[in-house]
Amino acid sequence: MRILALDLGAGWRGGQKQTALVAAALAARRHDVTLVAAAGSPLASETAPIGGVGRIPVPGRGEASPRLLAAVARAARRVRPDVLWASDGHGHGAAVWSFAAARIPLVVHRRVAFPPGRDPLSRLKFRTARRFIAISEDVARVLSEAGVPKERIAVVPDGLPGEAFVHAPAPIAPPFRLIHAGAFDGLKGQEVAVAALARLVADGLDATLTLLGDGPRRTETERLAETSGVLPRCTFAGDVRDVPARLAAAHLLLLPSRSEGASLVLVEAMAAGCAVLAHDLPAPREVCGAGKAGRLVPTLEPGAWADAVSNLLRDETERLRLVAEGRATAARRTLAASVEHLEAVFEAA
Repeated sequence: MRILALDLGAGWRGGQKQTALVAAALAARRHDVTLVAAAGSPLASETAPIGGVGRIPVPGRGEASPRLLAAVARAARRVRPDVLWASDGHGHGAAVWSFAAARIPLVVHRRVAFPPGRDPLSRLKFRTARRFIAISEDVARVLSEAGVPKERIAVVPDGLPGEAFVHAPAPIAPPFRLIHAGAFDGLKGQEVAVAALARLVADGLDATLTLLGDGPRRTETERLAETSGVLPRCTFAGDVRDVPARLAAAHLLLLPSRSEGASLVLVEAMAAGCAVLAHDLPAPREVCGAGKAGRLVPTLEPGAWADAVSNLLRDETERLRLVAEGRATAARRTLAASVEHLEAVFEAA
């Protein structure tokens, strides 16, 4: 099967990482995979090695720019794929507005839990896709409520590669090592994690916080850590490639997100033997088994987060139970299983 994948993300976020992993796995299963990616992005360069996958860099300036659409149309004519796979929202738009999707079946990965637009162009864009891949039951629900027929939606959770499953000695305290992973985009709640750390330290708990990722709100979060007096206890590590090892070295992952499509970072932490604490949203609740494999906090109020962190760190028996349940949950979320399901969706499109 010839697959033309489109991911126009400029950075190296969770969606782009999954695109790289899935594309390489499909190529290893003897599919002919070509990736259209934004010029200068990690996906378009050797910064993201993707074995067996051809790459076509295109101008990454919005999903409807004439230069981009012309480049996508040329790529479709050159590759002559059996299926178009739009693995991000901009790729979805480019596949439709370039008219490539008018003659080639389009499969769209949907990673966000907010509803599609209701304007005529958005409706056309979503009608054009042959199938949608929802990364969680919550994303599938949102698509269905927006009018996408259920028979066009397949729920395929993202999976983890083998290197994500780390078995290392449990970290020793003090200090207790907290960790957060996510883009600094105003949605992942880094400021809640920093504010909770300040309260914990004020109450006498010896704790540190490592924040992985980058983005436009990072400087603002660094200033908050400084004004809260906990900057020496915070490590802003940026985008790193050794995420599993860093998770394995932490006692607790914090995910106080305002919105989550699937919360793969929770599964990554579970696979590395790190207990998780997440905001009680539908996707984290789905991953955590309604609290069985991870603790859920019903609010984003920093005091509630500080209390939840303190209670869990002081109850080693419960924390180790969560680690064991988390490992069992993560074991069911492998990249191989996801790719096998995706392959079936592509072949049926």
